[in-house]
Order: sequence, then C-alpha cells, then structure tokens
Amino acid sequence: MPGSARGDILRGAGIAFEAADETGGAILRVAAADIPAALGALAAGGYEMLIYLFGTDTGEMIEVTYNVRTLSDFSSVIVKCTVPYDGEVASVWQIYPSALFPERETAELLGMSFPGHPNPKRLLTTEGTAPLLRKSELIRTAEEVQFS
Repeated sequence: MPGSARGDILRGAGIAFEAADETGGAILRVAAADIPAALGALAAGGYEMLIYLFGTDTGEMIEVTYNVRTLSDFSSVIVKCTVPYDGEVASVWQIYPSALFPERETAELLGMSFPGHPNPKRLLTTEGTAPLLRKSELIRTAEEVQFS
C-alpha cells in the first residue's frame, strides 16, 4: 500500500489511524484529538511543508483535511479528521506556521474552532455572520446580494 511508509510514522508515534487509497493517493484518517500529534510526527518524519488545510461540510459533520509534503522526494500525505458541528480541532500553527490563515478561514466559514490559535479573529465576514459554507445555509440569489 502506498501510504504504508507514512502510516509507519504514525504507528511509530503510537497514533491510531485508518489508511485508505483514494483517487488523490493515500489518506490517513485520525481522531480529531490526535491531529497535533499526527502532524507533529509527520513533520518530524520529514514532511516539512503544509500544502493546504481546509474543511468540508459532509452534511453530517465537518471534515478537516491537511496535506503535508516532504521536499526531499515531493511525496505527500493527506490527513483527515471529522468533528461535529461547532466542534474543535487543536491548532497546528506551531508545527506548520502556514496553517495560520487556513485555520481562521475554516473556523469562520464552517463555525468551528482551533483552540491554541494565536489570533482567531474573522478574516472574511463580520461578527455574527452565520457559517457560510455549511450545507444548512441557504444559497443567496444574485438579486439578494446586489440589492442588500
């Protein structure tokens, strides 16, 4: 399995995970509470760059996706976790400083939080705006946006 070397890093750190091969490559699914430890182990194992971080509303919960890459051979690993609506995943900005803005954006647009983030202010909307990327939010028409 292509993800086995990456899985060995997490296994060596004592982190429980599920591995799957999907279209984008190997995906490691871990518990939300294990995200800092999993990404810390991967960073220590040579995956020194966070390529992207984003959240997705699955209709039942929020799935947070991290893609980290090693610069030695440009291999990458995708780590995913799920959290309930209004849930939280500990910030990983101290492991990957490039997570600062994506964590803020994900928290704001999906209504979750990243405890430990040094500046959790909103980036795109004003205080009180509903989490716009949740499936429960109604899509606004062009007329509503134009004339509001």
